[in-house]
Amino acid sequence: MGDLQSITVDDQWTMTIGDLEVWPVFDGLAIEDPTAMYRVSHGEATAKGFVADDWIPHRDLLNAAGLVEHAYGGFLARSGDRLVLIDAGVGPGQIGPYGPANRVIRGGALLYSLALIGVALSDITDVILTHLHPDHYGWATAEGGSLFPNATIRCHALDWDHFITNSRTPLSSFTAALLPLGERLETFDHDGPIVPGLDAQLAPGHTPGSTIVVLNSGTQRALLLGDVIHCPVELVDVEWASLGDFDPVVARQTREQLARELEGNDTPAAGAHFAGLRFGRLLAGEGRRQWVVP
Repeated sequence: MGDLQSITVDDQWTMTIGDLEVWPVFDGLAIEDPTAMYRVSHGEATAKGFVADDWIPHRDLLNAAGLVEHAYGGFLARSGDRLVLIDAGVGPGQIGPYGPANRVIRGGALLYSLALIGVALSDITDVILTHLHPDHYGWATAEGGSLFPNATIRCHALDWDHFITNSRTPLSSFTAALLPLGERLETFDHDGPIVPGLDAQLAPGHTPGSTIVVLNSGTQRALLLGDVIHCPVELVDVEWASLGDFDPVVARQTREQLARELEGNDTPAAGAHFAGLRFGRLLAGEGRRQWVVP
């Protein structure tokens, strides 16, 4: 299992997975009404929303005001001589307003977060995008994609095809921002090693190429979940789903498979929007699962 250690940068921490080191790198924070962000999914495309009382059994996943905290940013992993950024946050501006709730997502802090742990943008050798939504590629495409001059940008081929090369999906202002990455982009199309110590695990539903990044070192492993799970409530009860899944039916199947994989085996995992970007573990329990963080 991973060993959580305190470091001296505010409330941040490193996680060691064997010989790997992992840091959360924050770009922004949204504090939102949880009843507007999640729904019940019964394996069908349609779903119903929640009311406040539905959150009572999951009150531990909300803040003191009863709101859900969604982090934005990514994770930095050191593997030998590779320094890998997994997801690149919102970027220097904002996304939105969009959707029925007119959400506005703001970033801006990721470069500062990297500087706090002594990392220059030129130090990063690889940027892995778990999927191609703008709150995950923001800094990778900022300034014409020039901010990480020595990095190879990587994503799953299914997402690049869906958002960029598939003529049935017209380019939007969001996806057009990805075009400058073309010359520096390397896609992967199967599970397994991306770079030493980091493996891809296809987890479709949120997007066609949504990917879990598996951190492997010796017998130890941990999972970076991207947007397969936005809040641990979706692991505690897989009928809960966040808004924005490309294919809700497949996304539900992916959550079910992931929950079975994590339940009770002590593998730490973190989602790209978990509060504090904190790792936790899924425990089996009487009646329902339990999400625990150190």
